[in-house]
Amino acid sequence: MENFDFIQEESNMCRIDMDSILEYDISSFILQAIFDCCYDGLIITDENLLIKKVNVTAVKILGIKEEAIYTTYLNEILRDDVLKSVVLTGESKFSQDCNFYINGSRIRCVVNLVPVKLRGRIIGLVLAIRDTRKLHRMVNNVVGYKASFTFDDVITRSENVKAIIKLAKRAAKTNCNILIEGKSGTGKEVFAQSIHNYSSRNGGPFVAVNCAAIPRELVESELFGYEKGAFTGASRGGNPGKFELADGGTIFLDEVGELPLDIQSKLLRVLDNLKIVRVGGNYEKPIDVRVIAATNRVLKDEIANKNFRGDLYYRLNVMSIHLLPLKDRKEDIELLAQHFVNRLNIKNPSEPKYIDSSYVEKLNQHGFEGNIRELRNIVERSYYLCEGNMITSRYFMEKSTKSDMKAVDDPSNKVLPLEIVEEKCIRNALKYCSGNAMKASELLKIGKATIYRKINKYGIDLNSYNKK
Repeated sequence: MENFDFIQEESNMCRIDMDSILEYDISSFILQAIFDCCYDGLIITDENLLIKKVNVTAVKILGIKEEAIYTTYLNEILRDDVLKSVVLTGESKFSQDCNFYINGSRIRCVVNLVPVKLRGRIIGLVLAIRDTRKLHRMVNNVVGYKASFTFDDVITRSENVKAIIKLAKRAAKTNCNILIEGKSGTGKEVFAQSIHNYSSRNGGPFVAVNCAAIPRELVESELFGYEKGAFTGASRGGNPGKFELADGGTIFLDEVGELPLDIQSKLLRVLDNLKIVRVGGNYEKPIDVRVIAATNRVLKDEIANKNFRGDLYYRLNVMSIHLLPLKDRKEDIELLAQHFVNRLNIKNPSEPKYIDSSYVEKLNQHGFEGNIRELRNIVERSYYLCEGNMITSRYFMEKSTKSDMKAVDDPSNKVLPLEIVEEKCIRNALKYCSGNAMKASELLKIGKATIYRKINKYGIDLNSYNKK
C-alpha cells in the first residue's frame, strides 16, 4: 500500500512537471509570436552587447542571416555615440537617427534604445529599429506623394494630342528619363502623373518638385537631403531629400530649366550613378528613381546662352514629349470648357449650369496665351458670374484688358493704400454677384470666413447689393 502511494505521488509530480513544461512552452511560443508580429525590428543583447534575440523584422531590415546575427556584437554594427551614451548613463534614448554598417553597406534606421537593469546594473539592451524607407513610405502616404491623373483624364478629340498620348504610353513602359516640353498651362504635370500611373512604378511614390519655387540656397538640401549638423538650423536627425522620398517611384522636376548651374552638375551625377549624397555627408546612397523633367523654356536656346548644361539636357532628354498649346488644338476648346462646367456642377448640384453656343464662339475667338489653365480660369469665372442656368457670351470676361494694363503701368495714377484696394475689390465682387457673399468669395479665391470678416471690417451692407 505504501508502494502504491509512493507511485501515485511520483505520478502526480511528473504530471505537475509536464504541465509546467507545457505551460512554459506555450508561453514561450506566445512570446515569440508577439515578438515576430511587431511592426518594428526588435533586438535584445546581453551585458556585453552580444545579440541574443531578434525578430523576423530585424533580420529583414539588417539583411543578416539569423544564425550569423547571434555571433555579432551590437557595437560592431552600430557605431554611434548614442549607444555609448546609453551604456554609460543607463538612460533610454528614443527616435534616434542611427546607421547600421553591415557587409560594407549602410542602413539608416530610427532607433529606440532601452537598457535592462537588475539591482542598478545594466544586464542588457532592448532595441526597436525601423527602416527609414518604411518611414518614407508612411510620409509619402500622409503628405500625398502620389499621382492622381491617368491618360483617361486627358480630354481631347485632337488626333495630334492622341498621337502624343500614344508616345507617352510607350515611354511609360520604359525606365528611361523623360523630358516634357510645353508652354505654361499645357498640362505637363497631368502627363507626368499619367506616365507614372501607366508605368511599372505606379505602386511607388510620385514626388513633384517645383524647381523655380525653391530658394537658390536651399535647392541642394531639398533635392538630396542633409545630415545632422550640416548647417546652422539643420534638424538634429538630418532630413531626407525629395530623391530619397521618391525611392522606388518617380520624381517630377517641374521647371527644371530654373535650376542653378552648380545644382545641374550634381543632378547630372545623380542621373549617371543613381546615388545621392546628403549635404554634410559623404556616404553615397543608392536610389531607384525614375526622373521626369518638364520645362516651358526652349532648353537648346538656354544651352546656347550658357544657362543650361548640354550634357544634362541630353541625359534628361532620352524620351522627349512636346505638348501643344491650346491654340493648336482648337477642336478641344468646347470639349474642355464643357468638362470644367460639369466638374463645377458636381460641386453645385442644386444649381447646374450649361454652356450656350454664343459663349463657345467667344472662347474660340480667344488667344489663350495661358492655355488650358487660362481656359479653366475663364470658365470658372463665368460660371460663378452667371445668374441663370445658361452661360452666354455676356459672361465671358478676360482676367485683364489692355486698358487695365495701361492703368497699372501709368505712373500718373495714384498709389492707393492696400485696404482701399481690397475694399473696392470686395464691393465689385459683391456687385457682380448681387450680394451673394459665397459666390463673391469663390470669385475672389478667398474663404467664406475671410469674406465675411472683411465685410464686417469695412461695414459693407449686403442688402444694398441684393437685386430688388
